[in-house]
Amino acid sequence: MGKEKRTEERYKIDASAEVKYGATTINVKAVEISKSGLRIQSSDFIEPETKIEVLLLMKEPKRVSGEVKWAVAELGPAGVTYKIGIFCKTGELVKDDEAEALD
Repeated sequence: MGKEKRTEERYKIDASAEVKYGATTINVKAVEISKSGLRIQSSDFIEPETKIEVLLLMKEPKRVSGEVKWAVAELGPAGVTYKIGIFCKTGELVKDDEAEALD
């Protein structure tokens, strides 16, 4: 296995989100969040390096801009889904005082 590249704490979440890229808008599930990143699950593939806008539908909705860094297909009971890693450029997604509420 490769060397771990993560430098920030990750927090599990279960939130709906809307992702917009180009003329496309899709509904996805956000499953992990950090200060500068997000992991989503989607039935749609999004090409790495795609610039996106995300609306996280959490207790306090958050709108962020980012870029897809990686996407991996996963076969499950409902068919193929994609795990997609997103680097977000618009400030901290999770501040230290918010992290406790996500645990």
